[in-house]
Amino acid sequence: MTKSNLKLGTGPMMTGVSYMIPVICLGGILQSIGTMIGGPSIGGDTSSFAGMLYAGGSIAMSFVVPVLAAYIAYGICDRPGIAPGLVIGMLSVNYKIGFVGGIIGGYAVGYFCKFIKDKFSLSKDLQSLMPLLIIPILGGIFAVVFMGYLVGPLIGGLQTILIGLFSQMAEGPRVLFGLVFGAMVGVDFGGPVTKIATTVANGLVADGVIGPEGAKVVCCMVPPLSLGLASLIFPKKFSKTERANGPSALVLGCCQVTEGGLPYLLRDPLHVWPAVIPGTAIAAAIAMYFNVGSPVMMGGFFAFPVMTNVLPGAILGVLFGVVISTGLLGIIRKDIKESDDQIEPDDSASASFKDFDITIKEG
Repeated sequence: MTKSNLKLGTGPMMTGVSYMIPVICLGGILQSIGTMIGGPSIGGDTSSFAGMLYAGGSIAMSFVVPVLAAYIAYGICDRPGIAPGLVIGMLSVNYKIGFVGGIIGGYAVGYFCKFIKDKFSLSKDLQSLMPLLIIPILGGIFAVVFMGYLVGPLIGGLQTILIGLFSQMAEGPRVLFGLVFGAMVGVDFGGPVTKIATTVANGLVADGVIGPEGAKVVCCMVPPLSLGLASLIFPKKFSKTERANGPSALVLGCCQVTEGGLPYLLRDPLHVWPAVIPGTAIAAAIAMYFNVGSPVMMGGFFAFPVMTNVLPGAILGVLFGVVISTGLLGIIRKDIKESDDQIEPDDSASASFKDFDITIKEG
């Protein structure tokens, strides 16, 4: 695969993922430390040290999608794409459509900015305004229009409809509900499909129904735990970057930061989906079967002390889910070729600063 092909295909995605990983690790670890110190209900506390740590981690996690979108755009259009990419990523967060919206928006605004950069030119004296002012402003306008009138309403409206349908399903057989709930979590690890399931679970807690929330705590731990564990058990099936992320993914999984598995999913969805979705589905079904309940929405293992029917339900759910997904990853994923293991994100823009050359003439 040539460099040019990378840039038109997976290169920008890998660039976005590489810049996104430290943000996920920072946010997830801060949330984890806050939860360890302050307990699973720390999310509502902003005065204590633990509460401030958790709040800082939550803020960092809110940057994940904007950073992903910004550096996808950067991988396509170099530095002029960063500011519009941040805008479209933040709009994706505001519309609650997660990294799916960030990916779509990052590619869209990146290619829009690249089109402006390639097709339009100014005089030599004004050329420096293109990357500093003109492209970012036009890209920002495009981001607002694209997300506000197309992607946001489309995906957001679909989510609203599906949330209503899924709410009705919650009144049916518990195990079937758990299977569907867990499968949805396994699709996008905190993205818009996961939000459909978790919105219903969070809403039911307010009505005193804590079973779906217990299933949520259990199955949301499975993706990062299984992917992190698999990267350590089957090192030949994971890239150097993925192996390096393994310990962080395990820590994030213990604290129910499902996004810890996103770097793996975005790099290789066709092999991650068939391995992780069965694990999350089984984990949630086991939790629903044993009527595991959680009055808190976050915490992972640290939430277990305040949950109901942890033994055997929650323990078995996490154990079976992780074992199934880890085993399937070992079977489904192929060994990484040495040449593939050396592929780096498309970061050719870092070698050139010509976009920001500013010439100031005297007199």
